[in-house]
Amino acid sequence: SGTELLTEARVERVEEGTVVLADGRTLPAGAVVVGIGARPATGWLAGSGIERGADGSVTADSALRTSLPDVYAVGDCASFPSARYGERLLIHHWDNALQGPRTAAAAILAAESGEPLPVHDPVPYFWSEQFGRFVQYAGHHAHADTLIWRGDGAEATWSVCWLKAGALVAVLAVGRPRDLAQGRKLIGSGAVLDPERVADPAVPLKSTAL
Repeated sequence: SGTELLTEARVERVEEGTVVLADGRTLPAGAVVVGIGARPATGWLAGSGIERGADGSVTADSALRTSLPDVYAVGDCASFPSARYGERLLIHHWDNALQGPRTAAAAILAAESGEPLPVHDPVPYFWSEQFGRFVQYAGHHAHADTLIWRGDGAEATWSVCWLKAGALVAVLAVGRPRDLAQGRKLIGSGAVLDPERVADPAVPLKSTAL
């Protein structure tokens, strides 16, 4: 599509019409877009008694309760402990914002009825369209120990799977929605997969579980 991606290329400075890289290369630039990440705008909670993390997120528990009784937090501002991934997650995707209110509502009802509290531990998910290709991602691969390609990344459709101790923890699918749908379920179940079968794009991902 006429786009060149430069990796491990640090920007030294931006000059008029030019981006100068640390290795001395210069790139002509009529416009520069800087992506620096996101931080929850929770400063207004200072002094409220609601605990926040170093990243600014409201530190909710597994039922999305905050440190104040009867106060819940959902969406981009709330981090929660994930038993699936063994760490606290802060997810900036719309799917998490849709699922959080369901957990919070269920937790409120459970607290009133004395039933066990629900656990918010969804499989993270997002999608995008890039240059006419449908890109989907599910999971969290930060601590994966194995990466497996399903297909050729130079082709129109392919997937990448990340495993940890044999279990699928994340999947990226480009033009392969079935891989995403099946992979998302496998992540949720914690299934251990056969790496050799995972690497064969002709084998349905759901059929790779041991």
